[in-house]
Amino acid sequence: MKFEDFGLNLAKERIKKNLSAYELSLRIGKDPSYINKLENGRINPSLKTILAISECLEVDVINFFKN
Repeated sequence: MKFEDFGLNLAKERIKKNLSAYELSLRIGKDPSYINKLENGRINPSLKTILAISECLEVDVINFFKN
């Protein structure tokens, strides 16, 4: 798995929930540009952030790491 896969999967799950990157960033307490960087594979999230996103989107963490 490439790390970029995480970002692509995050974007897919976020769009499925009909959330903008801005809305997601507000819900997890991050800057909107942070979500953009995650989805484009430019930064690595902490485990705490991954769990917060998973909870916010109501999806299992494993969904972010599928090929």
